[in-house]
Amino acid sequence: MTNDRVLTVVEELERTLVEFIRTHRITHAEYRSATDLLVAEVQAGEGSLLFDVFLEAAATDMDNHGREGSIEAIEGPFYLPGAPWLDGPPYVLTQRPDEAGIPLVFHGRISTERGDPLADVELDLWQADTHGQYSQIHPGIPEWNLRGRFRTDGQGHFAVRTIAPPPYEIPKDGPTGTVLSALGRHFFRPAHLHLKLRHDYFGERTSQLYFPAGEYLDSDVANAVRTELVLETTLVEDPERIAHQGLGQAFVDARYDFAFAPTGAVPGA
Repeated sequence: MTNDRVLTVVEELERTLVEFIRTHRITHAEYRSATDLLVAEVQAGEGSLLFDVFLEAAATDMDNHGREGSIEAIEGPFYLPGAPWLDGPPYVLTQRPDEAGIPLVFHGRISTERGDPLADVELDLWQADTHGQYSQIHPGIPEWNLRGRFRTDGQGHFAVRTIAPPPYEIPKDGPTGTVLSALGRHFFRPAHLHLKLRHDYFGERTSQLYFPAGEYLDSDVANAVRTELVLETTLVEDPERIAHQGLGQAFVDARYDFAFAPTGAVPGA
């Protein structure tokens, strides 16, 4: 049975690409080089990385068009379902006993688009370590390191202690790196935290939060930074506040508040 949406999109894409080939006089050898590169990406284990770098942010922007409350962000290739639930509160993201990096306290509030608090929202958080590497993706990192799930309290507040992530390079030795090198682009993403948020009120939402004044914030290789996704941060050096967090050194305080419309709400409707 014909799917009208698939029919419309695929046939329009076909017309667009055929016109592109004619406009730019793409040769058969160039066409075959492009298809070979796409096959090589899968064979190299990069999955959708090439498409994610160039297109995922634009597709996410379409989902956000006309949406009330907080916008969504790209997921990226390193999400894994089934992260462990954290003990707490207070919550501490799963990490090695000697985890390197500046401590980070990430906190905020989750509400409806009207400002009513949402209790028991599930937050599924994952991030890179101080070397820009992810557990279960890069070798030599303990399972579920810097990944975990926790919930908001009765007033919609949440807080978790972790480490401040760094900017990092995406894989550059495979087909995606070949394309970026040919374009003369760098391979870096700015420092960020990944989140999936789940609740009966709004369903599931994906976020990716960035640090103000961070390196590569204005030149993200994935073009995914949006002003609305930048955290509020301060460096805390007050001994009382440091002790309150059970830390022995200064830490970064990072705040972000989410507000979501009900599940089923159609952006732009």
